[in-house]
Amino acid sequence: MPISSTPANRRHLVPGEPSRRTGLALLCAVLVAYFGFAYDNFFTVSNGLSILMNVSAIAIAAVGAMFLVVSGNVDLSIGGQYALISVIVASFARDQGGLVVAVLAGLVAGLVLGLTNGILVKYMKISPLIVTLGTMAVFKGLAYLVSEGKSVFGFSDAFIFLGRARVNNVPLPVIIAAVVFVAGGFWLLRTSAGLRLFAIGGNQQAARLTGINVDRVVVRLYVLNGLLMGVVAILTTARLGSGTPQIGTAFELDVLTAVILGGVGFAGGSGHPAGVFVGVATIGILGSGLIFAGLADWWQQIFKGLVLLLALGADQIAEHRRARSARDDPPADPSTEAGEPVAAGGSPPPDADDEYGLGVRRAREPGEVVLAATGLARRFGAVFALRDGTFSVRAGEVVCVVGDNGAGKSTLIKLISGVYRPDAGRIELDGRPVEFGGPIDARRAGIETVHQDLAVCPNLGVAHNLILGDEPRRRMFGLIPVRDDAAAVARARTRLASLGITLTDLNRSVGRLSGGQRQSVAIARAMKEDVKLVILDEPTAALGVAQTRNVLRIARQAAENGAGVILISHDIRTVFAVADRVVVLRLGRVVYDDSVHRITHTRLLHLMAGLEALDDATTEDDATTRTGQ
Repeated sequence: MPISSTPANRRHLVPGEPSRRTGLALLCAVLVAYFGFAYDNFFTVSNGLSILMNVSAIAIAAVGAMFLVVSGNVDLSIGGQYALISVIVASFARDQGGLVVAVLAGLVAGLVLGLTNGILVKYMKISPLIVTLGTMAVFKGLAYLVSEGKSVFGFSDAFIFLGRARVNNVPLPVIIAAVVFVAGGFWLLRTSAGLRLFAIGGNQQAARLTGINVDRVVVRLYVLNGLLMGVVAILTTARLGSGTPQIGTAFELDVLTAVILGGVGFAGGSGHPAGVFVGVATIGILGSGLIFAGLADWWQQIFKGLVLLLALGADQIAEHRRARSARDDPPADPSTEAGEPVAAGGSPPPDADDEYGLGVRRAREPGEVVLAATGLARRFGAVFALRDGTFSVRAGEVVCVVGDNGAGKSTLIKLISGVYRPDAGRIELDGRPVEFGGPIDARRAGIETVHQDLAVCPNLGVAHNLILGDEPRRRMFGLIPVRDDAAAVARARTRLASLGITLTDLNRSVGRLSGGQRQSVAIARAMKEDVKLVILDEPTAALGVAQTRNVLRIARQAAENGAGVILISHDIRTVFAVADRVVVLRLGRVVYDDSVHRITHTRLLHLMAGLEALDDATTEDDATTRTGQ
């Protein structure tokens, strides 16, 4: 299947929506020009280095804040962390006198404070805004408690040198900030872990279902953020020669302004380090220019607050423009809009015997049992969602699981796919008992699931969605592990083409695709070469006839390739079009499990509705009608 050359064929793909803030960079240049012409000393090397020194702390803190906001989180407590770590570092530097001890104390304090925030946010299920607003006050109060409300000073020359040293006249804190910023930006854009941050920010539940341990990732981000605040506090305390609980006032506003101004969407899932760098530079240039203008400190805070509001407003305008652009995009070719296969002569028209034009199912001997579920049960509080999930799936077999709403179908497949753990029963894969700690364990075992909500991240491109949770990697210069986007594009192209799916731009955000195309991407992600079991949860819901035909064709093709297939559906027509065997769930129990050829439409409907006492004459007539079709 031909797929045209697109920007997705580049060696490296940038995750998320583009947000490098070119317009802001131009505004920054205008500010430099204005202040330079208005004030004689603005265009000097010393002033440039002074600006860099003043924003070095913001630049370091902005790296941690960028990671958090991209993942859909935030930390408002960094000002309180700044003050508390500063007085802790100052106390150790004064009392112990050693550079190493003071630095270690600051880093450990940052790690502990970050871990505290992370645990409260994720494991206590509290909003990041509320948690960090509360811990900000706690940390600030502890800073006054530790220092008894006084500045702490009396450091060794070695410690002070750390904050005031220069390399070729460039302050050491500036060099450290540059290294941290470049390394952080590289990690975000080029590694698998960075891609997963964008995924979490774009659709946290989808990221979780693809096997990403969201809670662990977010806690680690808060720990890293605390560590970076430790670096900031150490450098600033050494440079000032004292630690004070008053330090860090409104620091969180400066950092958040730089990050949001730099194009990192506050809702998460988008951003670029280049934009954040421009945001940091804008804050530094604006602050320096206002000082040259002789304005009081409160005017600087007013301007910074206004800039933050303007940045948030710009984000909303950009979001509306992206949504309008997606609506105004020209419709795709009807033959390929839903990933429909394109073949000479077109698809065969449906007939009375085969409504979806899939052709007659080829008789095949059932393979070995891939999955055997025995007595699976799961309850939520006092309610049993599943009481007895007992059935099996063989290689090369399509098993349709049907039932009324609340029958336990979704719970059953979430137990098999590792989303939930069963309260009772067991699962065997290839004859061996297995226990899944999460979706990633099921995926590693060869079970791929297409959930009803598709579990795709709308902010990521097609290629990145297809490899999410199973990202190919390579080593840059033979040393540095990075995400291999070229291999990801090649893998996506091959898998889509093998399924007869045509998508020309593999870097286009999935949120900009049609419903049928998103469905195709979700299904293509599940069709790995080594897949043993494919689970499709209501894959044809809300799809048209042509799109449904394509989904069922892919399901049957997966079975013919040797995988076991479980298809959840409410649509009786799709069941009889694609199934080899039917499993009926009612009130959390399996009430029927047999070949699709041994049941009629009417009896299947009665079983789903709980009407087992069928009229024999009606059943016989219905069976005769099916046979004669």
